[in-house]
Amino acid sequence: MNLFTTYSNYLLYGLWGIFFPLQFPLLILRFFLELSLSLFLFLHQNFYVSKQSSLSSTQNKKKKMEYWSTMASLLGLIAFLQSLFPPILTFSTAIFSSFSSYIYFDIPDIDGFNTNELYTAVQLYLTSSLSAASANPTTRLSLTRPLNSTALTFTLQNNASISDEFNGVSLQWHHIVTPRQLHNTFPWRIFPEHKRKFTLKFKKQHKSLILNSYFDHILEKANELRRRNQDRYLFTNPRGGGDSLRGCNNPWVAVPFKHPSTFETLAIDPIKKQEIMEDLQDFAKNGKLFYQRTGRAWNRGYLLYGPPGTGKSSLIAAMANFLGFDMYDLELTEVQNNSELKTLLMKTTAKSIVVIEDIDCSLNLSNRKNSRNDSITLSGLLNFIDGLWSCCGSEKIFVFTTNHIEKLDPALVRSGRMDMHIFMSFCSFAALKILLRNYLDWDEEEEDWDGSVLKEMEQSIEKAEMSAADICEILIKNRREKGRAMRRVLEALKMRGKKKVAINGASRKEDQNEECEKKGLKDTLKL
Repeated sequence: MNLFTTYSNYLLYGLWGIFFPLQFPLLILRFFLELSLSLFLFLHQNFYVSKQSSLSSTQNKKKKMEYWSTMASLLGLIAFLQSLFPPILTFSTAIFSSFSSYIYFDIPDIDGFNTNELYTAVQLYLTSSLSAASANPTTRLSLTRPLNSTALTFTLQNNASISDEFNGVSLQWHHIVTPRQLHNTFPWRIFPEHKRKFTLKFKKQHKSLILNSYFDHILEKANELRRRNQDRYLFTNPRGGGDSLRGCNNPWVAVPFKHPSTFETLAIDPIKKQEIMEDLQDFAKNGKLFYQRTGRAWNRGYLLYGPPGTGKSSLIAAMANFLGFDMYDLELTEVQNNSELKTLLMKTTAKSIVVIEDIDCSLNLSNRKNSRNDSITLSGLLNFIDGLWSCCGSEKIFVFTTNHIEKLDPALVRSGRMDMHIFMSFCSFAALKILLRNYLDWDEEEEDWDGSVLKEMEQSIEKAEMSAADICEILIKNRREKGRAMRRVLEALKMRGKKKVAINGASRKEDQNEECEKKGLKDTLKL
């Protein structure tokens, strides 16, 4: 009877191990049951042997053999059932999940032998400030700052959870980290010590929204975070090539791009500034599908023209900072022929701005063709902008600057090549107020400022035709005393205005004298 009870208990324990092999809490229970069972069998064996000591030695040995044989058979049966029941357990889990109102998506860190890009994107997305702000107070986060980055990032702790919301749908993310069971099947492949995955939980009725929109939203946000946090570079093309001098096949050399210019500090007309920002947003954020639908290369051209010192280079830097693009400063005088120009274009990356400054002074581009093969031609430059090779690397912007737009070939500045023409005029009163705010910390709402000085500036600035660079120099020299800086700017505006009036008056007199001379000559001929 005692032996039958022992077998029954052992069989019950085997069933527990069969039906719940994947549940972590029950694995702990299984360990204690196994320990208790071993202790029970040991005590039972000693009790059974002591009780049967009066039997003959032959009968005692026979009983022991039967006992161990039965136990071995039972252990084999349990092992067989454990190999048989996992498919049944999987089937039962599927039946149970069909009655649940939630669905779960697992996103592992490794897909086969490669890193799962979706896992990396989810990790970046959940580290955004928005997700960190929406975290529960009990959620534990790790605060880090990547190298060469000014942005702080939040990272989920192991086996932590965080909530998110997308188009009114509540979602729950779980970051699950477990020890990895390493096998020597592929000894050359080094796996991390821990297995990581994100599990997404949401209601089944939102499955189409999550698959069609939410994951695209995650990938887009992750790419935006990468651009924001990573270093950006300013490239140039030296004579003889760039990295090719060091054995690499790259004609560009790069330095970190740290220009501080932004649209907030840019001293140009606010209306014009807003138009440029909206055009850039339409190009970068909403342009991919539009350019594909219209059959155009995802490129856009900007022509900046106007007098020197009006902020053309600052505008280009603000555009690069606004979009988070790299910048390629193409020096045409260092390019030997059209083939090299094409190679330079092929080596540029997507999400970049290609700049040719003072294009009217770089080369003589009046001829479309050149019989020699040792210089670039206008035709080669036109193909560089919107030819077949211009589609190398999508989401690219071309910017040309010039002080004399009348010197450029009409084919170079037509729509489709230079899509937006931006005239950089002399400093206006609206731009002057931006400069006062930047250099003197001036606030238009403050009462300490003399309103009459501002009115005189507004009346004088249009006649003076001063560039923003000239006004900035005055403000830098007198920035320690705001009142003196304002007076110096006003004096410079009035002085420049008087010179302009005198020059214009002299030019009008010369024109009148020329007209009189022509009229006198005509009267003489009539006589």
